[in-house]
Amino acid sequence: MKKWLTVILSFLMLFGFTAPAASAAESNTFCNQYKGVKKIWWDGVELKSGQIGRLTVLKDTTLYKLQGEKKVPSRTLKKGEFYRIYAFKPGKLSVGGGYYVDRDTKVKYETPSKTKLRAAQCIHNPYGKMGNPTTVGVTWDMTANDWMDGKKKYQITMTEAVTDANQAWQMMQQANSLNPPPPAGKKYILAKFKIKLIEYEGKTFDSWMVNKAMFDTVTQKGALNDHYIGFVTPSPELQDLYKGGQTEGWVPFVVDANDNPYIVWNRGWEDELWFKVQ
Repeated sequence: MKKWLTVILSFLMLFGFTAPAASAAESNTFCNQYKGVKKIWWDGVELKSGQIGRLTVLKDTTLYKLQGEKKVPSRTLKKGEFYRIYAFKPGKLSVGGGYYVDRDTKVKYETPSKTKLRAAQCIHNPYGKMGNPTTVGVTWDMTANDWMDGKKKYQITMTEAVTDANQAWQMMQQANSLNPPPPAGKKYILAKFKIKLIEYEGKTFDSWMVNKAMFDTVTQKGALNDHYIGFVTPSPELQDLYKGGQTEGWVPFVVDANDNPYIVWNRGWEDELWFKVQ
């Protein structure tokens, strides 16, 4: 029965079914302690929403934009200057606005504690909505009570994201040689999620069904992408959970080739959560 229900739900999601949202109860219990707080401080400097670290320039270094893999210099950052970091690529750190510096001995990169990162998310938007999505490495404490699963308390983290089209396609080929290439004008991206089920009172089953069909992608312009669920997923894969259990696995998506979409967990439900991948 449970396996058939999973298949049915997958097809419903494929054709755009959205469950009605449940109550507007606080979905991130961790955030309760920060109600009314306006700023989060990190060593005397405000930790901004979306910031994942800070950069101190140790030696003059080049600030540049990327055109594909080509670096287009913009200006020189001077020794002693300080910048907030909002994203990173292999060997590169983003200071925002599409600008990067090389992650090398010319700079010092530091990251705040996970608690401070989560707190900064809380005071700006505790729900991780489209206007303020969460990002790689931030753990969210979530609670929900819906007609499908019942009551649950869990943690969810996006631990990795692969947005390079070539790397993602190689991973899909390695997972199964029969995985089709993306359609014209599209690309694969992959994200790895870790989920820990802390408390669970199921209404239908004694375990919580966790699978790739629970994720969607939305373009930067706000359009929902088609939901592809027939692919063989790279290992490890997400697994169903009992109370106290933890799972971590990859989720593949097919998206527009020139887009950096949002990933949405449990779209339309009480514990909906938005992630940015770049």
